[in-house]
Amino acid sequence: MHRVSKLSFPLRPAFFLLAPLAIALLAACTPDNKQSTFGTAGPIAKDQADLFIFIFWIAAVVFVMVEAAIIYIAIRYRRRSDSDKLPHQTHGNDRLEITWTIIPVLILAAIAVPTLISIWEQQNHVPQDQGEVLNVEAIGHQWWFEFRYPDQEVIVSNELHIPVGRPVAFKLESQDVIHSFWVPKIAGKVDMVPLNDNYMWMIGDEVGEYYGQCAEFCGIAHAHMRFRVFVHEEEEFQAWLKGMHTAPDAPAAGSPEESGKNLFAANCSSCHTVDSTAPGSYAREVSAQQARWNGWISDIENSGIVSAPNLTHFGTHSTIGAGLKDLNQKTLEEWITDPSSIKIGTRMQKHAAVYDTPDKTAKLSPSEVSDIAAYLLSLKPGSTPAGETASSVGGDADGESLFVTNCASCHSTGDDTIVGPGLAGVADRAGSRVAGQDSDSYLKESITNSGAFVVDGFAPVMPGFSHLGTDSIDALVTYLKTLD
Repeated sequence: MHRVSKLSFPLRPAFFLLAPLAIALLAACTPDNKQSTFGTAGPIAKDQADLFIFIFWIAAVVFVMVEAAIIYIAIRYRRRSDSDKLPHQTHGNDRLEITWTIIPVLILAAIAVPTLISIWEQQNHVPQDQGEVLNVEAIGHQWWFEFRYPDQEVIVSNELHIPVGRPVAFKLESQDVIHSFWVPKIAGKVDMVPLNDNYMWMIGDEVGEYYGQCAEFCGIAHAHMRFRVFVHEEEEFQAWLKGMHTAPDAPAAGSPEESGKNLFAANCSSCHTVDSTAPGSYAREVSAQQARWNGWISDIENSGIVSAPNLTHFGTHSTIGAGLKDLNQKTLEEWITDPSSIKIGTRMQKHAAVYDTPDKTAKLSPSEVSDIAAYLLSLKPGSTPAGETASSVGGDADGESLFVTNCASCHSTGDDTIVGPGLAGVADRAGSRVAGQDSDSYLKESITNSGAFVVDGFAPVMPGFSHLGTDSIDALVTYLKTLD
């Protein structure tokens, strides 16, 4: 007989080390855990939890019976002495083999039937009898989530708002790699695959805040790709929608917010939108996001522009960095200064010109960072009626202010290239571009129709600015003509 060798490690210390780990892992299964699948708050999550429990108990019974049979046979028919002979060997027992073939088939059928029914109901049936269906397009990016409400023309990032008790139909997309959309307490997970849209639906049964997570490894910041779901009463949800179409109040003259607005426009606005409140802004943002993506994918290593979260009414958000930290002045300043201190791998820090420094921290003074943070936190629905634009301080259109707010993040007033070409001497060049077209006409068409003229060597990433209105465009053209 072979001797059983002793274990290479003592059991007691191993037990004391593994027991806390096992308890910590089990704690994640408690219903009160924010990402537990047991404390459900929606019919899909409840059906999936019930199905899991049903399969679990079947598996538990099979496990107990098989293990009991193994233990019984091992003890009952163990070799008792060296003189014991091997039992008579037979080819097999047909009755027993048929029995242990049929029983697993019946068990698998008992599991498969309710599983397939649940999959069919959850993938192919959006309830029409529980109120008007809310349509949402959820788009995965490395490493944040974009949510579009096409019927309401609202775009938000990393924080999803839905009404309680109403079905929400999702179209799931990915801009870059495979992600997975998962809100554990409300619905199951479905992959977001590039060039292959998937669909799912959910209903939030209880008002509250719920955690979402990307559940498919998608790169260095995968574990930090999170989002929040806010389930509101219907009246609160409608108020939120109205607020998303209400422009913030203009910053007071000389305030940190006004300084921050100008600094943001000069350093951040080529990738981030902050004004998707007026009619037509939804379509512009969808177009702008695609243009940013095209600009980035055309030169991944050197691009100065990337797809980035829409920051309209960012001051109403509760978190920063796709749900990593609570949003406040301090965390926002940390994020602006060095995003990697909160979330590793951000494309913003790799590509934005403001981070082109040896240590990759923003080339902004602490007071400038503070002003930008104050401006972003001030972005909340203001007193302007929904759908209108808050008037600028000073009344008349100011070409230089318009340039700083809308153009300076991509164009310098000299010869330097940022994202687009430098605009020094642009009036002289514009007057000679198209035969029979003067510089004013050329510049106006370039501003209103961004695809009309694209300078050789530059990607067509600029959005159109026809929404500025005739007076503002005229003032902007007048200012551009002064650039020598």
